[in-house]
Amino acid sequence: MTFRYAKYRYTTRLFFWLMFLGLTVSASAATAREPGVYQERALAAPTQDFSALGLKDCQQTLSLDSEHYLAVCRLATPATTAGLRLVLVDTGRSGQSAILFQSPDFGDAYYVKLSVFSKDQRDGPDLVLAESGAEFSYGIRVYTLNHSKLHFVGDLDAVLDRDGVASSVAPALRITDTGREVAFTFTDNVMLPDRKGNYTEVAPNHLRYVLSGSKLRRLVSVQGVTRGRTAH
Repeated sequence: MTFRYAKYRYTTRLFFWLMFLGLTVSASAATAREPGVYQERALAAPTQDFSALGLKDCQQTLSLDSEHYLAVCRLATPATTAGLRLVLVDTGRSGQSAILFQSPDFGDAYYVKLSVFSKDQRDGPDLVLAESGAEFSYGIRVYTLNHSKLHFVGDLDAVLDRDGVASSVAPALRITDTGREVAFTFTDNVMLPDRKGNYTEVAPNHLRYVLSGSKLRRLVSVQGVTRGRTAH
């Protein structure tokens, strides 16, 4: 009797342990991503009137599908700051509920240029890059776009030095997914600003930004840094 009970307990525990192991493996497989390269999407840029939503001076509009649009606009409300903002609009809704996302303003930036990147495998979120600037580039804010949900993850503060002017880093930017993290790397030397507005030159193989989870981190190797460069 004791032997039968012990055997039953062992068999039961083994069954539940195998079930748990199977569920864990299935969950891991479901969340795993294939390695791949992000490419910029060619999106239509139609003219849209969002004035009924309290938006004005929209510089750029990108159509994600028949109802969802990314736009760079100012708020029409006099009490708010006049800076440009990134908004995600659902034209299938009415009133303020149509604005699914609204970023903080981009300060004194004259422009904000949007681009959207996707993987061929489409097994991860899209990436929305919002580069701002005035006489020179301020860098790029990075957002993830997943099922009409936009989430800010961090900044790419690197720029290119073009004749002493801090210019867009986009021509040298490459985005790849290793399956565990998304890496932002560069094909040319870039400049990194400090808090005083001075720039440091960094070789491309000594700098990368890594998106793991919901945060973008900058990783710099000291060996690749050349200090004392200034761009405006």
